[in-house]
Parts: sequence; structure tokens; C-alpha cells
Amino acid sequence: MSSDLVGSIGLLLFFLLLSFYFSATETAITAAGKMKLKSLESAYPNRKKGFEWLADNIQKALTATLVGNNIVNIAAASLATTVCVSLFGKNGPIIAVASMTSVVVVFCEILPKVISIGYKEQVLYRSIPALSVFYVVMSPVIHVVNGLVWCIGKFLGLKLDVRRSFVTRADFEMMIRESSASGALEEDESKMIHGVIAFEETRVSEVMVPRTDMMAVTSDTTVADASAIFMQTGHSRVPVYQKELDKITGMLYAKDLLGPLSGGMKDEKVEGLLREPLFIPETIKTDEAFDLMKSSQIHIAIVVDEYGGTAGLVTLEDLIEEIVGDIQDEYDDETPDVLDEGGGSYLVQGYVNLEDLSETLGYPFEFEDVDTVAGMLLTIIGGFPEEGQSVGFGPWKISAVEVADHRILQVRMERQDGGEASGGGDSSRDNPKNDG
Repeated sequence: MSSDLVGSIGLLLFFLLLSFYFSATETAITAAGKMKLKSLESAYPNRKKGFEWLADNIQKALTATLVGNNIVNIAAASLATTVCVSLFGKNGPIIAVASMTSVVVVFCEILPKVISIGYKEQVLYRSIPALSVFYVVMSPVIHVVNGLVWCIGKFLGLKLDVRRSFVTRADFEMMIRESSASGALEEDESKMIHGVIAFEETRVSEVMVPRTDMMAVTSDTTVADASAIFMQTGHSRVPVYQKELDKITGMLYAKDLLGPLSGGMKDEKVEGLLREPLFIPETIKTDEAFDLMKSSQIHIAIVVDEYGGTAGLVTLEDLIEEIVGDIQDEYDDETPDVLDEGGGSYLVQGYVNLEDLSETLGYPFEFEDVDTVAGMLLTIIGGFPEEGQSVGFGPWKISAVEVADHRILQVRMERQDGGEASGGGDSSRDNPKNDG
């Protein structure tokens, strides 16, 4: 065997090794993504600049690997043909095509990509120095290739800019679902993360204490009477109004009664003890309301409707519970919103939000104009039901259990197809509260 042939075989093996390298690097970059690359900057301080460059220039780096891979594959194929012709004569081209196809597919494509998916950090750590050098050397070619791709995309009306956020909202929600399914996240952790994601999409009107459930006192209430109300309800703050709830004049704090009580001024009116109320529209998002209440250092706000009337009230606790779930204290009623009675039967409080009900019972209760179970039953029946009156809705039999003062307080929902609700258990939200 001549020295030229040996040299050609050695160069062929070198090209195949480079093909392995470029395939592995390309897959490692794609599998890692920008967010992972950013995290590797701190994990490998001695490669920090390399990872910074890679995270900020993913498109250019991928172009470099593709250009390099194609160059070495074409060179390897040409060299293999020359070697096979020297060894096998006229059958050389056929043998070269068959052998190179097998080698490139198995050892230069499949194998390096499988390795890179499982060991992307190690592959990137070792490949970055050579990749950055190759990019500098080939930068003119890479810029030309990127320019051609951009022009073709422009001609076809395609936006070929791969720059995007670290991870989209849909990507993040998918990761949470997969992590929960695999056991990497506990159920409570998953619910909390979903609460954070949904926080900016929820309106205050969905979490507020409605007007009918508000505890409020009139401005001519005495200190003694107000103290009795605070002791009875366990609230620390209540709204104060003149004549009607649409005329809220201030907020009364329980601690502000300590001075008059200790001074023997039990018959003094609470009107002189009021604090400035915070009013927010019912259409405001919960994250905006949270920021406003936090910056104002006020834990309770009056929610007003589009006409300026009082729609309800909301507390910081109500907002925080949207993320962390129910926060119980010694004054909270322990009655669950959705009580599993067994056998596919559930006792549901009328104020329960339909989204929460759908999640708990594993069935979509969707109505355009109402948000609560009571509103749903009113819509289905077309009026106020009598206690015990039932109506069918899909596989559910819905019965009015408690109706008082034109309000549906409790309903019973029974699954008629014999199936159990997939959500099961008690819901996480509790009876409405005035204070946090």
C-alpha cells in the first residue's frame, strides 16, 4: 500500500471524526437551548465567555456547525471515492457510496446525536473552544450563508429570525405538566406554579368578596358596637359607609379602637377613626391590584363596578391565596367549597368559581355571562329555584340545597353516568373573608 493511499485513508478518518464533532455539537446546542446555556455560564466559570458567546449567537453557531459538517462530509465522500477506486478499480464508486452512507449515517449522525442528547453539557464544554475558532476562520462564509438564507426567506415571505425568549409560556406550562407527571414536582408545587402563571390573567372580580357577603358598618356605629362586631367576626378591618354600601367613607381598623376603648370612650362614633379607603375597578388584573395594594401599604381595597357602585372587596390574603392556595386562620369557617360526599355526589357552595369547579370535578362548566355555581344554576333553570329543585346538565344532576333571600347558597351535584370526578377531593378555596 503506497504512502499516498495511507495518507488518504488517514485524512478520510480525520474528516469522519470532524463530522462526528459537528453533528454532536449541533445537537448539543439545539438540545440545551438558550436558557440552559445561560445557566452553564455560572456552572463552568472557565468557559463562561464561551457559553456567553454561544447563548448570544445560537443562530451563527448552528450555521457554523452545519457549514462545517457539510464541508467535511463532501470532502470525506470525495476522498472515499478516490480511495475505493484505488483499491477496487471500477467497482470503487459503488463501494464508496455504500460504505460512506453506512458510516456517515451510523457513526457521524445517529451516534453523536444520541450521545449529545444525554450528555449535552459535557459535549458543549469540550466543543466550544474549537467551535469558536472555526467560527472566526469561517465567518466570511457563514455571513454569506446567513445572508442568502435571509434573502430567500424574504422572497418567500418567511420570518427566519430564530431569536426568541428563553422559553415561551406554552413551553413553561408543558414543562410543569411533564414534571408533575414524572414526579419531579409535587402536586402542591405544581398548583402553586400554575397559580403564579395564571395570576396576571385573573381579574379581581373573580377573587373578590362579593357585595352581598361584605361585612361593613355605618358611620354612626359606636366604638362599643364596632368592637363587638370585630370580636364576633374575627375581622381586623371593615368598610364604613353612609346610608348605603355604594357610599363607602373609609376603613375601620380594629387596632384603632384600642385607644378609645382604653380611654372609656365606648359611645364615641367610629366616624373619627376612619382611614382613607382604596378603590380599585373590578376589571383590574390581580397582579396589578397586588402591586397597587403593596405599594400603598393597604391590605384591603373596595372593588367598584363600571357605574362606581360597590361590587365587593378584596384583601391581600385573597390575592395571595390565588397562588399558594387557602390560608386558614382560627376565624375561618372550615366548611370546604366542594365537599366530596362519595358515590359521585358533591355538596358545593354557591359562590364557588366555575373555573375552580371545573378543575375540582374534572368537567368543563363553561358559561359566558356567569362566574359562579349559583349563577350557573340560575342560567340553566332560567329563574330562582326552590329548595330541592333539580335540573340536568350533561352527566350531572344539579339540585338547589339551600336558597335564602334570593341567593343560592348551596347546591348538590351528582354524577349520573356512574363516573367519579377526576379532580376529586375538596377544593382549595374557602369561604369569603373580609381581611387578610
